[in-house]
Amino acid sequence: MDLFTPCVAFVLGLVFGSFFNVLIYRLPLDRSIIRPGSRCPECNHAIRPWENIPLISFMLLGGKCSNCKHAISLQYPLVELLTGFAAVILWIFVLAPGLSGSPSFFRLTILAVQSIVLLVLIPLSIIDIKHYIIPDVFTLPGIAAAVVISFFPGKVTPFECVLGIAVGGGSLFLAGFMGKLLFKKDEAMGGGDVRLMAMIGGLWGWKLSIAVIVLASFLGSIVGIGLLAFGLLAKDHKLPFGPFLALAAWAAVLTFDKLFGLYRAWLG
Repeated sequence: MDLFTPCVAFVLGLVFGSFFNVLIYRLPLDRSIIRPGSRCPECNHAIRPWENIPLISFMLLGGKCSNCKHAISLQYPLVELLTGFAAVILWIFVLAPGLSGSPSFFRLTILAVQSIVLLVLIPLSIIDIKHYIIPDVFTLPGIAAAVVISFFPGKVTPFECVLGIAVGGGSLFLAGFMGKLLFKKDEAMGGGDVRLMAMIGGLWGWKLSIAVIVLASFLGSIVGIGLLAFGLLAKDHKLPFGPFLALAAWAAVLTFDKLFGLYRAWLG
């Protein structure tokens, strides 16, 4: 078994994870993700290059800032690790099969866009958990990219892309509108969730978007009921839906074709 390429994917994932930590911290504060360079949030110490090596620097520093010795949040190494493992899964189950043979430029571009979007769902989810927002800087470019690559030869045609945007985003918009009427809440479904599903529907089509919504709703219900049962969630407290949509999107992308094939075979 070739272990070299998955190892490369893991290292690249760690690098992406390090950048995702910047997005998670700065985007909700509406700060530039480029300047200034990385600094300790406690003492404003400029982080030197050797202190910014994904995962390794955290271990070498003992999980503390080299200047003020304040503990570094576990979020940083965990996001890097999660992104590293996600990159390996992405390579094994999506990229490697998609790159078999002699893929065209169009196929490579589609795979690249879809892979980047799947990885970006990681910082998007964490921002939603911490701040209950899904920044448009993630979703609007994704929707635009979905429309552009739908004109490339591939599985999703321009019509299917637009239909996917309408079904994915429209379903959540309708659910939010109905929730607002029934439960008298100002925002039963956030606009960020709607745009996130519009992006997913545009990139992978309406069939997969339905699977994502159904699975995310199921997961969200199970987690919500569990948190309420253990007194960890107040009845009037909202639960971010973005992470469930992201997890469901990963599950659907990795398994949808196989499950749909089994379903069609069952129908005869």
